[in-house]
Amino acid sequence: MGLGRVVASVGRSARTICCVALACLLWLPAAPPGWAQDRLTVALYPYVPRLAQFESAIRDAWAAKHPDVALTFADDWDGGYSDNPNDAYDVFVFDAMYFHYFRTQGYLDALAPDEIDDLDDLVAYARQGLEVDGSYYAVPLLGCGNMLFYHENNVALAAAETLGAVKAALGTCTYTSQVPPGPMGLTVDMAGGTTNATLYLDALHSDSGTYPPPLTPELDDEAIGDMRDMIRMASFYNATAEFPGAYDRQVEFSDGYGEATVGFTESLSQMSAETRATIAFKPLPISDQTGNPPLFYADVIAVNTKAEARGTRALAVDLVNVMAATDTVVAATGPAEPGGTPQYLMVNRTSAFEALAAIDPLYTPLHKLITDYDPLLFSLGADARTWVADNKAPIRVAVRANYACGCDYPSDQPIADNDDAQDVCPGVCADHGAWTGQWTNQPPAAEGGSVCGCTVCPVAQAAQATGAR
Repeated sequence: MGLGRVVASVGRSARTICCVALACLLWLPAAPPGWAQDRLTVALYPYVPRLAQFESAIRDAWAAKHPDVALTFADDWDGGYSDNPNDAYDVFVFDAMYFHYFRTQGYLDALAPDEIDDLDDLVAYARQGLEVDGSYYAVPLLGCGNMLFYHENNVALAAAETLGAVKAALGTCTYTSQVPPGPMGLTVDMAGGTTNATLYLDALHSDSGTYPPPLTPELDDEAIGDMRDMIRMASFYNATAEFPGAYDRQVEFSDGYGEATVGFTESLSQMSAETRATIAFKPLPISDQTGNPPLFYADVIAVNTKAEARGTRALAVDLVNVMAATDTVVAATGPAEPGGTPQYLMVNRTSAFEALAAIDPLYTPLHKLITDYDPLLFSLGADARTWVADNKAPIRVAVRANYACGCDYPSDQPIADNDDAQDVCPGVCADHGAWTGQWTNQPPAAEGGSVCGCTVCPVAQAAQATGAR
């Protein structure tokens, strides 16, 4: 946030008055400490279904405690993926994957244990991951992980404990379109660079059990192979396309397209009530190893070290506790109105899970994701920013290489049935390898026409796609 400046030139006398006034201002004594404490600036994690609900809940809870101290919510914060916190932020929420980067760069003020309200109520994986030498450099607010969603009657997926078992249940190369033609295969977002980097590290940890996952320049073939299997369970276009909405794949799964989908728990908020009534989910088995705990992300609240110098640290610590309090978290993540749909974000307080479970029973299995799987915090080393920047593009290219399942190409002739496809599709695929035998004229797999599955995908072109998370 910046202050505007208006400069006017209205003659020598006006300039003289301005100069005299400026000189007087320079001789004024420094503003008293209270002057800096009538307002705090907070930057929230932006990637949630209903950000405005967070702002409203925090503003209301804060006003009840500090009615004379206003809050300004920054609108220029990306959650820490590319940006460093603005000096003007008193409090900011960021993805804990960059916790050690921000800590070693001097952005995070250390909090003593007795400065954090109900410390033991915070879930263990996130709380323990934020402690360094007896101090806490952030307080957990939200959590998430890569979840495999499927219908509860899918016995094979319910029993699958490895990526190979998931692959056996779903098959590979079952469709070639951007959206599955029906309840077949997997849908998964592997479009963005950072998304690929984090999935790679997730697979690397699952394969090796090494924690935190090592940030080495050499890519691990086994982890890359795990990710290639995920694309083959989906389709090249589904996994690599930038969909308009963050939860579009889960919406399509809810509408009957795809047998399973990978996403975060908050995507439940975009599914239909009928789908949620029969949904099952668990941490994605992302390798063929078992026994290594899953990595869960956390969005965590920190006090900016700049707050001390401007006299706002005490209020900033109080704001952290207000934001992380059970009542605030429930108001921020639960239904926005009576009878509405919660955001289904994983929370990081046991009491908040219990309060939300009284509103919606799905919060009981959401809580069990933590209690049953005993996850570790997805938090990387101090050089995480550099490693992700250097490796996200090579990982994405490596994962998309050697794709063998084919892609859809539009036909300039309508295809009414399989006999038509036999005549039309070999010609459509003449410049794209060969025809796979797959075709459809049904939306959403085919929009406005008919498509044929061909064996060669535009890998080089698609590998240039960019994305954030």
